[in-house]
Amino acid sequence: MLGFVKKKVNLGIVVNPFYSYCIAFSLSIFVYLLGWSNIFPKLSSNLLLFFASTIILFLLAGYLFLKKQNDFKSRQTFNPHLHDIIFSLIILLGIINVLYMGYVPVLDRNHNYREFGMPVIDPVFNTLCIFFSVIYFHSFLDTRKKRFLTYFIIILIIQIIIFRRATIIWIVISSVFLFILYKQKVSLLIIALGIIIILPASYFFGLYGNARSHLTKSFVLNDLGASDKFKNSGICYEHYMTYLYMSSPLANLQKNIDKREEGFKQEDLKEFLFYCLVPKSFTSRLEESLQLEPPTCFLISPYLIVGSFYMESFYTMGWIGMIMMFLYLFSVILLCLLIIRKWHFFAFETLSLLSATASLLVFSNFLNRLDVMLMLLVYPVLFHFIYASYKNFNGFSFRVPIAHLKQ
Repeated sequence: MLGFVKKKVNLGIVVNPFYSYCIAFSLSIFVYLLGWSNIFPKLSSNLLLFFASTIILFLLAGYLFLKKQNDFKSRQTFNPHLHDIIFSLIILLGIINVLYMGYVPVLDRNHNYREFGMPVIDPVFNTLCIFFSVIYFHSFLDTRKKRFLTYFIIILIIQIIIFRRATIIWIVISSVFLFILYKQKVSLLIIALGIIIILPASYFFGLYGNARSHLTKSFVLNDLGASDKFKNSGICYEHYMTYLYMSSPLANLQKNIDKREEGFKQEDLKEFLFYCLVPKSFTSRLEESLQLEPPTCFLISPYLIVGSFYMESFYTMGWIGMIMMFLYLFSVILLCLLIIRKWHFFAFETLSLLSATASLLVFSNFLNRLDVMLMLLVYPVLFHFIYASYKNFNGFSFRVPIAHLKQ
C-alpha cells in the first residue's frame, strides 16, 4: 500500500494554457449542472456546442504544444540581490497604496474594497506581486532558502488584508502549476492530499467572501437563489458561494444569449473592439470623447456581476463576437509562447501564469486589462534583460530544474 501511494504520475502535461482553458470551462459546466441554484437559466444547446467546439480545438492545439515543449527550455535565473530589491519595491508600493487611500480594507469596512488602489501605482504593485510571487516560489524550490518562501507568504498575506481574492487565486493556481512543472512527476499521495484539501479550501473561500461582502446565511441562501436541492443536501452554505463563483459567469452569459434571441440588441463592432479588446484603463478615459457607454449586460443578480471571457463579446456582437474572442485568445497565447521562447529567463514562471490566466477566463475577460497584458507580454522581456544585465553579481546562476528538458 505504501509503495502504491508513493507511485508517481506525470502531471507536467497539464501545465499548458490550451488544456487549462479546457479543464476550467469543462469544470464550470459540470458544476453548473449540479442544479444548486434556482436563478440559473438552462444552458442552451448552442452554448454547449460552442464550448465543445472550442475545447476540441484547444485540445488539438495543446497536443501540438506538447510536441514542441522542448522549444521552451528555460535557464531559470537566480539573483538574490535583485530578488531582495524587487521585494522591497513591492513593499514600498504597498505602503504608498495604503497612505494614498488612507485605510486598509480589512480594518476599515466603511469603504468599498473594490475601489482600493492608487492609479498607476496599484496596477504595477498588483502585477509585481503576482509575477514575483511565482518567481520567489520557484527560487524556494530551487534553493530551499526560507527567505524566498517568506517573501511568497508575505505577498499572500498582503493580498488577504486588502481583499484581493482574485489575485490570491491567481498566485495559488500559478504556483501549483509551477510546482507541477518543476516536479513533473507527482506522487499519488500528494495528489490525494490535494483532492482532500478541496473541501476545506471551498469552505474557507466562501467564508472569506461572505466576510468581505458582509453576506449573511439568510441572504446567501434566499436572495442568491439556492435551490431546495442544495438546502436539503445538508451542505454548508459557504460551499454555495464557491458554487456561485464557479458557475454564475456561465449563467450570466446564458442570460444574455436568451435576451439576444428576444431581439433586444443589434451587433456593434465599435463597442466590441472598444470594450472587449482595448484595455479598460484606456476605455475609461476615452469613452466620453468617443460618445460610448459601457455595455450594460444582463445579470441573473446584481450581486453576481461576472460573465466569463465571452459575455461582453456576445452582448456587443453575438456569436460572431464570441468566435472573434476565441481567436483573439488563441493569438495572445501564441504571442506569449513566442515571447518566452525567445526571452526565456522566466519561461517556466510565465508559462505557469499563462496557464493560470487561461483557466481564470471562465470568470471574466482578463485580456482587456493592461496589468494582465503587462504581466504576460512585457514583464518576461523586461526582467529577462534586467536580470541578464546583472549576470556578474555574486550568487547569480542559471539553472534548468526540469530534468527531462535538459539536453
